[in-house]
Amino acid sequence: MDGLTQEIILTLVFVVLAIIGAVKAVQIAPQSEAYVIERFGKYQKTLSAGMNLLVPFVDRVAHQVIILERQLEEFEISVITKDNVEVTLETTSFYRVVDAARSVYRIADVDKALKTAAKSIVHSAAGKLELDDLQSSRSSMNDEILKNLQEAAAVWGIEITRTEIMDMRVDEQTKEAQRQQLNAKGNRGLAWRAQKRANECSPPYVGPLIHL
Repeated sequence: MDGLTQEIILTLVFVVLAIIGAVKAVQIAPQSEAYVIERFGKYQKTLSAGMNLLVPFVDRVAHQVIILERQLEEFEISVITKDNVEVTLETTSFYRVVDAARSVYRIADVDKALKTAAKSIVHSAAGKLELDDLQSSRSSMNDEILKNLQEAAAVWGIEITRTEIMDMRVDEQTKEAQRQQLNAKGNRGLAWRAQKRANECSPPYVGPLIHL
């Protein structure tokens, strides 16, 4: 009787372990995430969406990485243009993880790293332009930031999908100087048009008459 009881207990233990192993061997990853698998503390593979098979009790899900497109929190940065004008830029970037393993093993804080890289790139790009060019070429500025940030983020398994300069601000003194410049241009234009109308309305000069 004792031998039979032990045999039953061992059988039950085996069945329970087999069930647990079967459950642990199957891992279902959702569409919006990638699972990073480690074996004995070392990176093994990355699971994509759907049903995946693991080695039970050996493999484990170490990281669940969201692969949806995300927006970097908006941040402000003060830059100096080529003509020595201080400008405050408000910018943001959109990105997504394309290599989950790199995003967790090569960088500790993705958002912080992207923000630091973006600030450096914006500083460099804005410093090449004068204020008027910076204000009139926001689209090309976005393109340059996007290109350089993509190159910097690739090593972390990150794809930059879009960058945006949300706002551009200068101090009141610079604004006043710009207003005066615009007013001066407007006044010169008005004076030129007035002189042109006066010339058109004046009769042509034919010189003195000569009697033969």
